[in-house]
Amino acid sequence: MTVVLVGVGADTEHLCPALELTEGGKFDYIPIPESYPTNEESTHGNWELQHRGGYASEFVDGISPRGEDSDWIRDAEKIKSHPVHHDPNFEAMTFGDRRGQGGKGTTLVKHLDSTGEDVLGFYTGMKDGPDDSNLNRFLYGYMTVEAVHDLSQLEGDEYHDAIEQFPENAHAKRLAAAGTPKHDDLVIIEGRKPTAKIDSPIKISERLDRAPWYQVSQSFANEFNVESGQKGIGRKFPLILDMDGDSFIEKIERT
Repeated sequence: MTVVLVGVGADTEHLCPALELTEGGKFDYIPIPESYPTNEESTHGNWELQHRGGYASEFVDGISPRGEDSDWIRDAEKIKSHPVHHDPNFEAMTFGDRRGQGGKGTTLVKHLDSTGEDVLGFYTGMKDGPDDSNLNRFLYGYMTVEAVHDLSQLEGDEYHDAIEQFPENAHAKRLAAAGTPKHDDLVIIEGRKPTAKIDSPIKISERLDRAPWYQVSQSFANEFNVESGQKGIGRKFPLILDMDGDSFIEKIERT
């Protein structure tokens, strides 16, 4: 039984201004902007902000689908109509990532089992509130793992058919629109309940005055038995926790 935390979500590489907690400490999850053809119907213009009210396009004034300096879109109407890459999808309980080139897929296959007992958590960078000048890493959601589907050994129609078994997954929506997948080495997590966004995210980092700029706070490391990955959090590398899924969820619910 394992808990893995992965750095996934829209931060300053993909959105501006930086995501932030409300004055009441709540968080509105906004996925990264999509960088590939998709049949996803959710856009920044219709993505509802549960706690602030309104829509993501009313908060976001710039998006970078590929996370590159030359990629920024500033036009309000283009932002409004741009689809999101809805991954993780907490409602459909699905998440996918590639194995290579910075993807989390290899870690997922290595550490998570299809036992229904492991948990995958998600963290990203955000500010404590509108008056905070620094980003920190916050845990904002988790997914109990029903099954880990490593599709990286499949090819052609067999690979396409496997992705299509998860129609609400963001990578399946890419395939449906483009006819070809963006990545040929996907790992898809099939989730089950309990799976949830954390309305009041949990800070897991503290700031440094030099690169990598963040480290896992000692208090979080101690309370959640962080086993490995602490030094890489500046690049949103995976964290491995030495605890079972039920204990992790109980701690989250008490925090």
